[in-house]
Amino acid sequence: MIEATNRRKDYFIKKKFQRNFIFRFCILVVLGAAITGVFLYLLSADTVTTAFVSSRLSIVRTSDYILPMLIGSSLVSVTLISIATAFVIMFLSHRIAGPLYKMEKSVKEIGQGNLNLKINLRSTDEIREMADGLNEMTRNIREHMREIKSCIGDLGDQIDSLTNLIKDDKSLPPQAQNALKELLAKKEQLEIKAKYFKAN
Repeated sequence: MIEATNRRKDYFIKKKFQRNFIFRFCILVVLGAAITGVFLYLLSADTVTTAFVSSRLSIVRTSDYILPMLIGSSLVSVTLISIATAFVIMFLSHRIAGPLYKMEKSVKEIGQGNLNLKINLRSTDEIREMADGLNEMTRNIREHMREIKSCIGDLGDQIDSLTNLIKDDKSLPPQAQNALKELLAKKEQLEIKAKYFKAN
């Protein structure tokens, strides 16, 4: 028997998101039960019911007769449905919160310059397409950064060649020497900025 190696063990990954999701869904269940109870009570307000109470035949308004049973059964059913709903929603929200948490961490790392990162989600995860899109975007940026770094290297080589050619030339005007110094400074700034991104 093969065991799943990527199985998550912690079902509360983004606790606040999942707790709010479950709470709101349970509120919907409670509201649905309350609306149904009020609706039944109002519909039965104009009718009468016969019932045997302590071996006596009683005629009472249907709404008064079913109200205690309606409240009791509603409390029991809402409690059971809320518990079942909480478990179902916990597992469903886990399928969303887990990948979201992983993508959040990955996006932060990409934002810190790591363009070598690849977001790996399971094929059953709900936001797999978004992760694939982010991976493609990161791959494109990584390729462009490689080209930029290559161009910076070529530019540096050309500036170094130019510097070696004219460094001993005393007839060079001061503006040309200053322009060459500015080019060297800009090249160094570009190299520093490009080193921020890790793109192998």
